[in-house]
Amino acid sequence: MTEAIKIGSVRFLNAWPLAFGLEAEPGVELRLEVPSALEPLLRSAEVDAALIPAIEYLRLACEGGERARSAGAAPAPTGFLALPVGAVASRGPIGSIRLFGYTEMANVRRVLLDPTSRTSNALARVLFERRWRRRVHFVLPETPGPGQGAAGPAKAKPGRARAKPRSEEAKPGRAPDAALVIGDAGLVAERPAAVWQYDLGLEWDRLVHRPFVYAFWVTRADADVGRIVDVLSAALRRGLEAREQLAARARDELGMPLEVARRHLLEQVHYEFGPRERKGLLAFYEMAVEEGIAPEGGRLRFPPGTAL
Repeated sequence: MTEAIKIGSVRFLNAWPLAFGLEAEPGVELRLEVPSALEPLLRSAEVDAALIPAIEYLRLACEGGERARSAGAAPAPTGFLALPVGAVASRGPIGSIRLFGYTEMANVRRVLLDPTSRTSNALARVLFERRWRRRVHFVLPETPGPGQGAAGPAKAKPGRARAKPRSEEAKPGRAPDAALVIGDAGLVAERPAAVWQYDLGLEWDRLVHRPFVYAFWVTRADADVGRIVDVLSAALRRGLEAREQLAARARDELGMPLEVARRHLLEQVHYEFGPRERKGLLAFYEMAVEEGIAPEGGRLRFPPGTAL
């Protein structure tokens, strides 16, 4: 009997098309989590493939090369492979990753990050440095427990990433000057006290003029890679055709306005992981390394024979 493939995906609306129908797929076990909870599951082999935040894959790739160098050998192929079968990406506004400001940008000192997405946190840090030219202090809510995701942006290890002021947990009574809201909550968030708001997908596009990749499928190299690619490719084909249906489901199950869900699935989120998206991802990674958010030395590694 063929062993079941264990897939980890994100429970946010933007990932629904990527995993469409997998919950009923024979021979597949689907697990839904917040983005930051998936990398530990893949690393511990609790899942065979997962929709990993972009910054986390780069950490995995760096650590694989670092272990080989520590052993005195040539860098071995990483134990984790990127799969060119879809991604969560944007080519402008994303809608679900929004930064709300409660004072003028020139006065912002403390920024509250979101513990559920390390890539969004890293993007916010890059934009503050590169787009808005502001040096601020980042704070985090209390770390969520198991099954809810770990807090914080990616730790810069190993490698020679430039040190930056560390983030800290938010303390009661100290209101942030700006706050990041992501996921389904970000799509419908209303902050009447905010004096400005930015869509981070749009701000990245204005800075770099390339797509931004938030997450993509990653598998363990020792898994049945060909079978996983077939399963995920079929799921994406079904999901793209079912986006109107998924928008109606978001209205019924999440209470989300139908027009918001439709715009997000049909216009804001792009599911390709082609050459343009990879160039945007590498541009983000270079900036993250320079800003001390990610370690040096990581690179995308795809299964042998992948047409790039």
